[in-house]
Amino acid sequence: MRIVYVVENITGVGGLQRILIDKMNYLAEHTMHEIVLMTVWHAHREPHFPISPAVRFVHLNVPRSMAFLPLALWRFRKRIRRLNPDVTIQLRAVGAFLTLFSGWHGPTIMEMHSARQAMNHRWLYPLIEKKVDAIVCLTNGDARNYPNARRVEVIPNFSTLPPLGEGRGGASPRHVVWMGRDCPEKDLPRLRRIWAEVQKTHPDWALDIHHNTSDVVGAYTAGSIFVLTSKAEGFSLTTLEAQQMGLPVVAFDCPYGPSDIVIDGETGYLIPLTVNGSEQEADRMFVEKLTYLMDHPEARQEMGTAAQKASQRFNKERIMNQWLKLFAEIAK
Repeated sequence: MRIVYVVENITGVGGLQRILIDKMNYLAEHTMHEIVLMTVWHAHREPHFPISPAVRFVHLNVPRSMAFLPLALWRFRKRIRRLNPDVTIQLRAVGAFLTLFSGWHGPTIMEMHSARQAMNHRWLYPLIEKKVDAIVCLTNGDARNYPNARRVEVIPNFSTLPPLGEGRGGASPRHVVWMGRDCPEKDLPRLRRIWAEVQKTHPDWALDIHHNTSDVVGAYTAGSIFVLTSKAEGFSLTTLEAQQMGLPVVAFDCPYGPSDIVIDGETGYLIPLTVNGSEQEADRMFVEKLTYLMDHPEARQEMGTAAQKASQRFNKERIMNQWLKLFAEIAK
């Protein structure tokens, strides 16, 4: 089976690029399928994450501008017909646009990495629902946003980080870890407001903010607690990774992701984005739960151990078997 992934670019350092490359590498190295990665925009640097030599590259090499979409569409139409894939997987708006308007009628899957309400180009998504053979969401909450789709599947992400012992949350480092891109959805200003309150009573603790670190494992192992203050998430791979590394999590229960990963009161705490319409009251609750974990190493240890065990639900083999099953059914 020939499987073609269509993505705008692959050179970023976010969770989308990391998990997409992990999946393609797995398929190329552990199955008999031919995996093709088609990128749209011209890339000025090499991919940040290593890609298996078994993955075949196809570059449309279009200047990164919406003004060049007609050129991208023309080049895509030529390449996709020549490739004649058994399954085409499109990511983000540009990939969807090319697949929908190229005249290609082969089996198609739209792979979502953000909640629908956080997407740009929202006019495109009713067309996606009607045209593609399946929409794959990362969470149950987002799956409910596509009531008119032919088929909706929930296939979460997985983590490839090695587990390091049980319950690192009880470890001695007095560091709280945050990791992610600096973008409005992650709401770093809110995190800093919360941390300013925490520092009033816990000046001996430090907040580690990681944007594009190359040592992901080292970032997690340097901390005892993981925090997430996002106002929207597609899944939050960093939350899953933190749990896999044995860290308890304090997170805002944003749409969507945290509630699919964190078991409130067992592997961490989920805080509502607002309480009776008040962000300040929600922030107070966040500070309360975070400082409780700071003050109780035995609770950190217990929750960290539970978090690591719960993360096994997102086993790579289990997740990839879901994808392989979907490919086989769509290709028919």
